[in-house]
Amino acid sequence: MGLHLQLGEKITSKGSTLRVTDLDVVTLTVLRPLLIGIALSGGTIHYSDVIKALELPYATNGLGRVLDLLSEDCFRRGEPSLAALVVSQSTGEVGSAFGGNPSSERTNVYKHWRDVVST
Repeated sequence: MGLHLQLGEKITSKGSTLRVTDLDVVTLTVLRPLLIGIALSGGTIHYSDVIKALELPYATNGLGRVLDLLSEDCFRRGEPSLAALVVSQSTGEVGSAFGGNPSSERTNVYKHWRDVVST
């Protein structure tokens, strides 16, 4: 289940260039399985709970960059974005920078992972 991103690779996301760092590789390697579990349960998870569960060195509002990289990783796999499952505790919704319709993306994520498990 290795990443489809490479250390040092430059990714263009929302008009910015992101370079995949060592910390990104470590974070994405543990974040992806956590969010797949959330997808299989049909739920969402708060930004702060992601940070606590994985003991990540990010501020609560500092996950956007790594979630953009996660979305790119999912895109390269032909999957809907697992980032749609990470929501604000106060609003219950993704951050304003999320591209697309988060509700329909979550529906696609749930269906995708149900289908993967049932095959």
